Order: sequence, then structure tokens, then C-alpha cells
Amino acid sequence: ADMRFRYEYKDNWMDKGKTSVNPAYEDYSRLRSRVWGKVSYGEDYAVYLRLGNEFRDYRNSSANEHSGEFPDEVFIDNLYFDVRNIADRVDLRVGRQNIKEGAGRMICDGTGGDGTRTEYFDALLATVKLFERSDVDLMATWNRYRDNWTLGNPYHDYDLTKIKSGSPYSKMDEKGLMAYLHYNEVDKFPMEFYWIWKQEERFYDKEKRYPGRDFHTFGTRLVPSLTETLSAELESAVQLGQIDNQDGMQGRNIAAWMTYAGVTYARKEVMWKPRLTGAVLYLSGDEDSYYKTTDGSTDTGWTPLFNRSDIEGHISAGMYDGYRWSNLVYPHVEAAVEPYAKHKVRVQAGPMYAAQKDNGARDSYRGLFALCRYDFPLLSKIFGRRGDVTGTVVGEAFYYGDYYQHDTAVVDEDVAYWLRFEINAKL
Repeated sequence: ADMRFRYEYKDNWMDKGKTSVNPAYEDYSRLRSRVWGKVSYGEDYAVYLRLGNEFRDYRNSSANEHSGEFPDEVFIDNLYFDVRNIADRVDLRVGRQNIKEGAGRMICDGTGGDGTRTEYFDALLATVKLFERSDVDLMATWNRYRDNWTLGNPYHDYDLTKIKSGSPYSKMDEKGLMAYLHYNEVDKFPMEFYWIWKQEERFYDKEKRYPGRDFHTFGTRLVPSLTETLSAELESAVQLGQIDNQDGMQGRNIAAWMTYAGVTYARKEVMWKPRLTGAVLYLSGDEDSYYKTTDGSTDTGWTPLFNRSDIEGHISAGMYDGYRWSNLVYPHVEAAVEPYAKHKVRVQAGPMYAAQKDNGARDSYRGLFALCRYDFPLLSKIFGRRGDVTGTVVGEAFYYGDYYQHDTAVVDEDVAYWLRFEINAKL
């Protein structure tokens, strides 16, 4: 079992998908609890079940006051069946499961609409061994906007795939196929190659209908070790596909791309285990809106796959509807140290730009983003050899650039803030 308590505070955030800033603040707390178990038959067969519950207390929020209130509902977070060593080459996992590939920039969260409450995929995943140290993951997934396998609060409106909030659901299912190769035959030069097909059905907000998308993503991720202390990472991908045609919105072709490039210096054998990374993330953009077009031209804006998460920060994720990362140039540096065992400190900072000025923005400079995170232990081995309690404090700030129409006469509206205090207990 595990339990996660979070208190979060946010102030002066940008309006999602717009160039305006909202001066209001919000704070709330949330408590997620999970229990799980596994039954195995020999080494080759197993069934795994994990149940979850999360409720929230909103003190000052525009969110639905009844969404997630105590005791909320019990949901099936994972339920899958494992069959291993099929023909001494294939491992098969069928059912509801968490899946992450590479650094998580493509595949890490199948239910992006409910944040970190759940991350599962309803999927079939086969891992096929190709060579001594290399394999390929083959996945087929169908993630629905509504989970009917729950027990409890009949008034919840968890929209598991939403980009915009519907009434009460956006009604967008997501389907996907994936082939993800992990090639490790070259010493100190791991390589990954992937093809991912995704279909997003048309969806709704409270008043409008928006077109669906059908597209393919081809990419590679290279992680060479340059020296004993220096490593690099390069990931690049292209997208090709089609946006549906519907009344009032002309269909469009998709041609988009992304690149991440970084170099890391790390010394694990010295005091504090310092690590320093310099990197840039590029997600292509488009001058037209994500939801419509004026002339039917090709959409060159990056569309996230199954990775709508807060992987690059919480305030910066708030720039988009439903964590829909796109149209971003983010050069940044990151430094990390471990001053004591299991005490980890990480800072990250860099300017953010729009690859293309959209939404009527007057400038491409979004602003300067900064993050500081501290992870620390609280209690260890409470029940003999089991039971740990850890804590985390995260603070973020975003200094607005001229992309946003913020009120320069009000100093507080020049900066957005976010704070999280977290306690995790695990048995």
C-alpha cells in the first residue's frame, strides 16, 4: 500500500491556451491512497491488481467543488495478466497497466486528462527479445474518456483524456499502436527507434465540437556515454497525418517535429554527487489555432502523444489546455546534488519561447522559468524491514515575457508562482 498527500498553491498563472494572465490564486490539498497485490503461478504467469482512491479539499478554486470530494470513488488503477517466456523470446502483458518508454517524451501517461491521479493504459504490451541485449516493445492501446470500472461517488466527472472540459465529458477516446526498439548492442551507446500511430477522436467543450486527429510519429533517441563523466542525449521525431474535416473547420494535413538535445556532466564518486545538464527542447508550432484554421494550410504544430504530463514543469504545463505541449523552444540548465544520503536537490532554469507567434501574441518570448525541488527521507523501516515515509518540496516561478498580455502596472502579475509540499508513505 501507499499514500500520497499533496498541498498545492498557485498564483498569477496564465490562462490556458491564451496570451492573457489570471491574477487569481488557488490552493488545495489532495490525498491519494492505493493498495495492490500480485498472484503468481511459477515464473511465467501472474495477475496484478492495484486499487486507488483520491479525494481533494479545495480552499479557493474555480474547480468543481464536488469533484473528488471525500470519499470520492475506488478505481482500478492497474489490472493486468502477465505471460512470460513465450517461445523463450516474448513477454506479454494484457490489461490496464502503466507504460513508460525512454525519457517519457512520447509514452508515459495514458490518462492525461486527470493529471497524476492515474497514468494507466488499457493496452496489450508484448516485449520481444531480438538480440542478447536488445528488444522491441509492441503496444496496442485504447484509452477511453470515461472509466466505468469504479465504485463510489456518482457525481464525479473525471474526464481521463480531455483537452478541453466538456459538459461533463469531452467524449474523446484515444487509440494507438507502437513499435519501440531498444538497441543496446553497441557498448556505451544505447539507441532507441520508434513508430507510434495515434488517433484522437473528435471532442467537445461545453459549447463546441472540435475535429479529431490521425497521425504517425517516427523518431529516435540516442544516449551515448562520451567519457566516464560526460554523457549526451539526443531525441528527434517527426509527425505526419491528418486533421478531420467537419462543418466550419477545414481539414488539414499534419507535418510537425520535435528535438531534445542535452549534455550532462556527472560525478557519482565524489562528495554530493554533482550533476550538471545543459539542454534545449524544441516543439514545432503553427500560427493558426490548434482547434481551427483560416486557410486549411498544413498544421506544423507538435501534437503530444501519450505524454500529456508535467514533465517539464507545472506552471509551464499550464500554458496549454490539458498539458498539450506544443510550440515551444526551451534552452535550459539543470543542476543536482545529493548532500546527504537520499537527500536530493535539483534546480532548473531557462527562457521559454514560442516557435511561432500564435493566439495574436505580440512577441515570441513567453518568459523565464525556474524550478527548485528538494526530496528527503522522513522515516525508514517503520515495520521492521518495511515502511518508508519521504517528503518533497517543489517551488516554481515564471517571469512573464511579452508573449503574455500581463499588466505591467501590477508587479505581482509579472510573475507566476507554484508551490507543492508532498508526503509519501509506502508499506
